[in-house]
Amino acid sequence: MTNGSSLRPTGWRILGFGRHPEMAAVVQEKLRSLGFQATNFVLTDDEGGDARLVAELKQAEYDGVAIGGYINGQDPVNFPATRDTTAWFNRVLNIVHANAPHSKIILVRDPEDAVPAIERVLGRKPPA
Repeated sequence: MTNGSSLRPTGWRILGFGRHPEMAAVVQEKLRSLGFQATNFVLTDDEGGDARLVAELKQAEYDGVAIGGYINGQDPVNFPATRDTTAWFNRVLNIVHANAPHSKIILVRDPEDAVPAIERVLGRKPPA
């Protein structure tokens, strides 16, 4: 990752979600400050959460869908995966696949990993 903001990836349309409201707000603010078209929200592990995810996915065509570490199991120190979170993650992946088949899946470990994770999956900038 470079220090120059002009070299940061911009313009990607990103839908992100996680389990913690304070993290969702911080990540959304950071991504928008860098020029991403970002929508981040808190996802719950229930039918209401599933319905919210489907509704959000239908709002726009997203370049990437960023899934937070609590849900995706990529933060084993702070949020170790359990049988329940693994089942939730599998359900989330299938919802994303069914409703946004062209979006790339981005697994984010923690809020500081959001931009590097997007860069790993989508690259530094969208195609012209």
